[in-house]
Amino acid sequence: MHRQIELAPAPLRLPDGPFLAALIGAAGSGKSRVARAFPPDCRLELDNYRWQATGAPGDQTATPTARAVFRELLDARLSRHLPTVVDSTNSEFDVRAYLLQRARSWQVPSIAIVFRTPVEECLARQETRLQDKQVPPDAINRQAAGVPTTTAQLIDEGFKYAYYADELDLLGLLLMRSATADPDPLVDVRRAFGEDLAAVFTWHEERERGFATGTFAVAGREVKLRWMDDGDPYDHHWQARLNETCTDGCPGPLWVKVSDAADLQTVYLGGVPDEPWCDGCDSNSLAVG
Repeated sequence: MHRQIELAPAPLRLPDGPFLAALIGAAGSGKSRVARAFPPDCRLELDNYRWQATGAPGDQTATPTARAVFRELLDARLSRHLPTVVDSTNSEFDVRAYLLQRARSWQVPSIAIVFRTPVEECLARQETRLQDKQVPPDAINRQAAGVPTTTAQLIDEGFKYAYYADELDLLGLLLMRSATADPDPLVDVRRAFGEDLAAVFTWHEERERGFATGTFAVAGREVKLRWMDDGDPYDHHWQARLNETCTDGCPGPLWVKVSDAADLQTVYLGGVPDEPWCDGCDSNSLAVG
């Protein structure tokens, strides 16, 4: 009995230099995951502009506004010969014709990545999304009907390259990019406290031997933190410094365990989310003042 050999998905052949890549599929077909295989700065996403205009990325009434913003950014990138990924449905022929016209105008190669996700699956995925991110079923059915069924159709339209998303090794592309990226110095901050707080955090120094300090600061207000490896007496990574000092025989600073943004808010407002720790006393202390 011969063993069947499964061929690995073909890697995406990107042109050297600039390109315009259009993702083509209904809402819920998986476009955003594919888009993440590319660097964040090159992704243009209509949902993001709808969200900025109305607070709801699925609000189709904001599409004209989102499209106007998109077109300005599209020309801004293509005129500078920067790689550009269009993360929207692109299911209408006129929309694809516009993208091709702009690519030709700026002499940038065009790539079509088409999604063959069944419309029933696209509709089912909407049920798992937050309410403000859901797209109406009639809009999804209309988008799915406009997606070309073959890559040959897209080549005939004028795309230089056309691929089915499920036949490409896009995970490999993402792994290659991630493996060569510089380490994120705020990865632990993002994990514990979220993206917004990570944006206002600064390490005081590089971590050495499992210890580092840093500060959340906005317009002169701040909360000081330290990060420590696990180990007795510390059974957690993050501690925030309290404004009070120890009153148990020494004037040492007091630190308290913080696990998330809610704990940080408690400290900021003068509260104590856990039992404080005094370095000077080398003991836990509930006496603060």
